[in-house]
Amino acid sequence: MTKSIQSQKKPKGLHKSINNIKLELANTGKLKLLNELGDAYLTLMQNYIDYIFDNEIKNVSSYGNLPDINSELSERYKRCAWQQAAGIMKSFYANNRENKPILKNLKIQGNVNVIQIQGSKTKTFEYWLRISTLEKGKPIFVPINIHKYGKQVLKEGKLCGGVTLSKVDGQWYATLAVEFEKKKPIADLGKMVGIDLGIKSLFTASTGHFFGQFSDNLKKQVDKADTKRRRKQKLNACLRKKCKQEVDLSNPAIIATVRNEIGRAANQLVQTLEEDSLVVLEKLNIKGMKFKSKRMNRILKASKIGLALDKLKEKLDYKHIRYASVPAAYSSQECNECGYVHKDNRRTQERFKCGYCEQTENADVNAGKVLVKRFGDTELLNVGH
Repeated sequence: MTKSIQSQKKPKGLHKSINNIKLELANTGKLKLLNELGDAYLTLMQNYIDYIFDNEIKNVSSYGNLPDINSELSERYKRCAWQQAAGIMKSFYANNRENKPILKNLKIQGNVNVIQIQGSKTKTFEYWLRISTLEKGKPIFVPINIHKYGKQVLKEGKLCGGVTLSKVDGQWYATLAVEFEKKKPIADLGKMVGIDLGIKSLFTASTGHFFGQFSDNLKKQVDKADTKRRRKQKLNACLRKKCKQEVDLSNPAIIATVRNEIGRAANQLVQTLEEDSLVVLEKLNIKGMKFKSKRMNRILKASKIGLALDKLKEKLDYKHIRYASVPAAYSSQECNECGYVHKDNRRTQERFKCGYCEQTENADVNAGKVLVKRFGDTELLNVGH
């Protein structure tokens, strides 16, 4: 009986954000209180980051005891600031960054204990934001209107608790989170599409379509970044000797380019699929993926294949399209026609020619078809979504 109940657990919901909601209806007095709150919050977050960095707390807990740092913020705001700082530092250590993060942009990720959204009873505006201030028991109420895209998102789901406030060039903005029900669609086995992930084409479908082609541009950017990184490393060596703040070795331009292309490619791919399609993906060990060339390894790391796979799954979930994963081993060397596997089948990055049946095809398209073949009817019964 217990197993039966566990297997019918309600799936976790999906989330979308409604961004760039201007707090333009807030009066001067409310903006003054918001600015005071923002200054105190940013200062405390930076203090928390300094504390984690200086004490080298690499396994920082978002829910651990708060360090004893003086602040005029309430305990609830302190907890929000700590969780936000912990998230930043987890990412910092996961990406092997070296220089301590210095916060420049203000962002308050408030939960329902400090910031709430409430419906309005007037036609002048649609919602109130109830925001706790530095003065206990004296919150401010800021009216907001939601833009056209936000209203469309709201029709598809429901508002979650908590609001994110940010300040850009002196203007305050709110970001709302909307939750969607995660459905389990019925897949048509006659509409299976295999997706091969790569560097030249980010996604290659077994139908012969290619999505996300940033390889040449990315190679140029990585080569430029390597030159800059070497210069920065030499500069940091000098700065360390002088006990001065080191420069950041990361390259935001590459990260932005890759993230943008991943999102664009995933959107284009999902738009070509029918609702009852079944997408067959690779089970990839991203950490174990390596090339002989150090340069290609740097390009692989920059291309963020793991992020691309997660982003594609997210887009498929939003469209309620089912997907499954199959072992990826030797899919690039296996012939989708006869099943013959040999490393010489794929002599170049793009061309596949079977050494047994002499079938010729684009190598990534062939790999996508192999993934479809590897997916069997019995496996479909155990597919998680």
